[in-house]
Amino acid sequence: PSAQAIQTIRFAQDDIAVRLQKLRDQSIDEDNPILIARLRQIAAGQEISAQPVVAPVVIPEPSSSQIDEIELTVPEENTQEMQALLVDEPVEIEQLIVEQQQTLPEEDHNVNNAVEDALPPVLVKAFEQADDAQVAIVESYLEEAEELLEQADAVFEQWLNDRSNRNVLLTLQRTYHTMKGNARVVNEVAISVIAGQLEMVFEQFSLYQFSSSRYDELLQQAQHWLRNAIFKGQSEGENELKARLQAIRYEDSLIPADEVLSSTIDFEGTDQYAFVEGDGSTPPSMYAEIKKVQEQAQEQIRISADLVEKMIDLSGENAINRSRIELDLGQMTFTLSEMELAILRLADQLRRMEGELETQILTKHEVSGQRYESFDPLEMDQYSSLNQLSKSLVESVTDLVDFKNTLSDKIRDTESLLLQQSRIQSELQQNLMGTRLVPFARLVPRLQRLVRQTSTQLNRPVDFNIENTEGELDRNILERLVSPLEHMLRNAIDHGIEDQEQRAQVGKAATGRITLNIAREGNDILVIFSDDGRGIDVAAVRSKAEQNGLITANMQVSDIDVMQYIFNSGLSTAKKVTQISGRGVGLDVVQSEIKALGGHVSVNSELGKGTEFTIRVPTTVAVSDALMVKVGEQQFALPLAQIERIVRVSPVALAEYYEGTSEQFELDHQLYRLRYVGEFVTGQARPILNNMGSSIPVIIFNSGGRSVALQVDQLVGSRAQIVIKSIGKQMSSVGFVGGATILADGRVSLILDGSSIARRVLTTKRPQQAEVVVQQSAETRTARRRTIMVVDDSVTVRKVTSRLLERNGFDVVTAKDGIDAIEVLATVTPDLMLLDIEMPRMDGFEVAAHVRHDSKHKQLPIIMITSRTGEKHREHAFSLGVNQYMGKPFQESELLENIQNILGIVKVS
Repeated sequence: PSAQAIQTIRFAQDDIAVRLQKLRDQSIDEDNPILIARLRQIAAGQEISAQPVVAPVVIPEPSSSQIDEIELTVPEENTQEMQALLVDEPVEIEQLIVEQQQTLPEEDHNVNNAVEDALPPVLVKAFEQADDAQVAIVESYLEEAEELLEQADAVFEQWLNDRSNRNVLLTLQRTYHTMKGNARVVNEVAISVIAGQLEMVFEQFSLYQFSSSRYDELLQQAQHWLRNAIFKGQSEGENELKARLQAIRYEDSLIPADEVLSSTIDFEGTDQYAFVEGDGSTPPSMYAEIKKVQEQAQEQIRISADLVEKMIDLSGENAINRSRIELDLGQMTFTLSEMELAILRLADQLRRMEGELETQILTKHEVSGQRYESFDPLEMDQYSSLNQLSKSLVESVTDLVDFKNTLSDKIRDTESLLLQQSRIQSELQQNLMGTRLVPFARLVPRLQRLVRQTSTQLNRPVDFNIENTEGELDRNILERLVSPLEHMLRNAIDHGIEDQEQRAQVGKAATGRITLNIAREGNDILVIFSDDGRGIDVAAVRSKAEQNGLITANMQVSDIDVMQYIFNSGLSTAKKVTQISGRGVGLDVVQSEIKALGGHVSVNSELGKGTEFTIRVPTTVAVSDALMVKVGEQQFALPLAQIERIVRVSPVALAEYYEGTSEQFELDHQLYRLRYVGEFVTGQARPILNNMGSSIPVIIFNSGGRSVALQVDQLVGSRAQIVIKSIGKQMSSVGFVGGATILADGRVSLILDGSSIARRVLTTKRPQQAEVVVQQSAETRTARRRTIMVVDDSVTVRKVTSRLLERNGFDVVTAKDGIDAIEVLATVTPDLMLLDIEMPRMDGFEVAAHVRHDSKHKQLPIIMITSRTGEKHREHAFSLGVNQYMGKPFQESELLENIQNILGIVKVS
């Protein structure tokens, strides 16, 4: 056959492989009449013209419908027309491709729905028998057959590259032996026979060290026949295939004697001898020592993927429950410390009471005579009922100390057990997650085939290198990465790699280069995709972004930031849309898929040199390490993998930045774009810097190789392990949200996508002071939570009032007397103070006078709440500048109404 005929046959094999892949992906296939016409031309013995051959068109976005059978046929009138064109006169194949693509029908979703219930014939037969046990056996058989066929394909490719590797042949032999036995179990005789013949063929290859390539095509046909017979019930040609395989076995097992003799090796002996040690009572062993096999075959079991998913979910729920126990235990520890302080106060009060009793006894002894007048009071203890009660209280305090110590010991033991349980839980979770991990190498053959077909179709030779494929990913992530990677490969060849003439003009090699590098960084997998093509025209992207209203002409945006706009929907700089690399959609599909996996993608390019995409996805989508933060009154989770570091900044420096116009903020002698996270999640562009202490946390994020600073109000704890929950389709389109998790106290917290926020920071300007003032309407100003200080010497009043205010959306700080209130005011600036009059150390009047003479707090509203309701006390309070005066006991509704009136809060019904 001619070189053109051989090339056409190879393309036909690729076409079949693509169609089989589409069957596995449950997608709709389309005919390739040009290729069929050329195959018929070869079968008729006609000469093939040296023109480009049409490679199978790979649809970039396959349908999700399942298909049972695809007929590679074409209408007879079209076939005759193609044959006439190909035989009678040469035509341009590319023109035929364009015309055929223009006449391709749209996908018929009704047809998809009609065939989506198609099943393998062997499974249909089991259903017809209405035997649940048989159905389960057949389902297991089909599942294992898919794995065995994939394994056989991969190992066969290894043997083609290294025919001297006998272990590969043994693996193929075992694989087909297993397939033969499985087929017999479900009574698939034809499949069992062909699998057995393949087993014997590879056994002969291994025995005689067969290294010829003349039977490669036949063996590939046998593998394709097995796949069609198992999943489509197409077992035609069994006898012919069996005879051809038997011929391989017969031919290779009867090697001529002269070939065997010519392959013998001359043995040259040595003259080295050694004496046998020992007394001769035990004869030496007549057998050579056989090297023990170190690697034992591990027993494996098969379980359903749904069961694994359920076990992982239960493990995650167990982790949440453990976190709740840890939280409760921490609260118990805090309560115990409070109890210890209360016991110390009680012991101190008892000592003081005993001193008072001793003084009273001495006074009483001096006033009235005692029956032991000859004894001094210090020489004879004098007892009373109060003395006895005091000593009983001291004993009770001692008992409380013992109880406290016992509880402390139990809490420490519980913490130790909980720590052990946490380690076991973590190991269990890691092992369960390991069951879902699969090697990235599983995608390699599919990607290589796609590159070969696309490069041939466009007549652009490409050298495709994949490095470090030993990394493992979650099965779900790997499956969802297929579509983005295929889309990017098509884009790289169609839009990135130049034609051979263009590459020659710029001094590049005729063969383009595409590299896919897999790396691991912490709990993430990095997929670095690069090519040496023409690169991205930043000026064209900037112009398109301006046309779409994404940026303005006078906006200063760096080239790297402009490149990120290629991920926006509808932004494409391609001058034409082809079947290869898109149908009007851009890389926004890639970005949305990566974001749905909890990862992000960035791009970097140099015009004329090439383009590099970096995809970062988590190893698993179930569990992740996160940092819990507070923005306003809401708590969010930020994945640790996206965080570079955390720094503390003074509120004064932040206030100067927000009041200015600069976009840059200096941290550790480096300039960063700084934004408040509340701008993106709560709509509040500027934080409230009061009452935040001496330093405020700022988190440094990395996005596309560039770092930005994001300010939050508070860090909640430190590193935490969260169980990622899907937020559903209703909220999946909400920007900056990557999922949700359940906190230890049972609340739901959203997981923020730090990379998306960082990209927005890099591509937009922050609101200036004037814009913020306009943005903050009266409702916005009054909707924030207010802080109220409760100053009262009564524990009961403080607790009851605090609970009332917290139920109504206020933050509360308390003080037990006037001195304590002054100390709290040194660190906290409340919005309002509730003040009692009669208190130890400093009463309410003194506190009010101090506040009104303090420049920092002189505008602080004060509501005085006291049991002294006389007019004299009321007038004195108002003379000191008290805003409102209420008596005890107070009405809750009246107190809340006074607070709302003073603070100007609009009551929402």
